[in-house]
Amino acid sequence: MAYFYLDIETFSEGATPNPIKDKIITIQYQEMNANGTPAGSLNILKEWEKGEEGILKEFIPLLKPWSFIPVGNNLNYERKFLKTKCLQHAIPFDIYDFTYNSPAIDIQSLFVILNKGQFKGCGMHNFTSKKTNGSVIAPWYRNKEYDKIEQYIKEETEAFLEFYQKCHEELPKVFPKR
Repeated sequence: MAYFYLDIETFSEGATPNPIKDKIITIQYQEMNANGTPAGSLNILKEWEKGEEGILKEFIPLLKPWSFIPVGNNLNYERKFLKTKCLQHAIPFDIYDFTYNSPAIDIQSLFVILNKGQFKGCGMHNFTSKKTNGSVIAPWYRNKEYDKIEQYIKEETEAFLEFYQKCHEELPKVFPKR
């Protein structure tokens, strides 16, 4: 089994993300051990270098059940965008396996619990060292400030892995095996 931190960044002109109209501008992934420590380097596939179709064609072949176990926050967002964009670009991909049959670890529920059961305000930036939410991406992308997007991704990845490692270490103490 191979665990991979997985996230995407998207560009949207609207207030609500829309996988049909918006585009994927980065796909980032990093192999990690089961406890969240990095086991490989961070890979950032960039739309501004290869186009959206290009980064999808590079990434999709990696998605094999049990050999790429995605670990992330709100993986349904990634799944919805990847499915829609693969269909738009006619990229063959067994979306059923990725969305329903493949193992995955999504920590979004932990943020809701930490936020006392409230969805509003449960963003990762409110519970980790991540400095801001993704609203900064659109203006940077519009202004071609790609270095800022890459730095944001690196900081977000570090914050996620740090939080995941802490959960992996502390949660078994709170909920010991019975």
